[in-house]
Amino acid sequence: MNKLVLITLLFIGLLFADGNMRQERIFSGQTFAEEDEAGKPKNTWTAIGLSLLLPGMGERYLGVKSSGIPFTIADGIIWSSAVSFAVAGYWKESEYKTFSAKYAGVQVVGKDDEFFRTIGLYSDRDTYNYISRLVYREEAFIYPETAEWNWNWRTEEQQLRYYDMWTSSERMWRNFKIALGAAAVNRVVSVINVFRLARGGAGWNVSAYTYPTPNNDITVSVSIDIDF
Repeated sequence: MNKLVLITLLFIGLLFADGNMRQERIFSGQTFAEEDEAGKPKNTWTAIGLSLLLPGMGERYLGVKSSGIPFTIADGIIWSSAVSFAVAGYWKESEYKTFSAKYAGVQVVGKDDEFFRTIGLYSDRDTYNYISRLVYREEAFIYPETAEWNWNWRTEEQQLRYYDMWTSSERMWRNFKIALGAAAVNRVVSVINVFRLARGGAGWNVSAYTYPTPNNDITVSVSIDIDF
């Protein structure tokens, strides 16, 4: 998915989350109060669906508003952070691409992320191709010797500055991925909390950890202990 489209969808999602945080009456007002007065039991699956939509809403539906507030607040913070990271990552990405076109003669259209990483590590295309052949021999990946795939940094200082820009952009996108993972974890924990409340409010303990992977991604590990 195009990163700009993704940012737009995230912004819409943030507005939706914020709107739900403000419209407490939808989940805690007359609609569900009427169900309580009629003596109808609350549907656990409905509560789960609400928590998946917006963490904390399932708890409100079950009538335990105080238990859901932290999840709703956390979701707003998480999505605000995600949008901020995505916007910063997109802006920095545009910046380093413009810089590479100006100072290394890069034709940015049609190039993938690996290409933009590579040009920050090698002063020019010929140097990269030579080293690649030397190290990987028959398995070497070689860029075509055409103007479309050429780059040549004027100075080492410009190359280093470009690499700093690229690294900064990648850091923002990595943080964005962490935020998406946190949003998913927040929903999972909220759903588990709904199960817990539906079973009478058993005690529980939650621990979450993040680990960087060699390919620059993030692994999230969550441990949940529930006393039923």
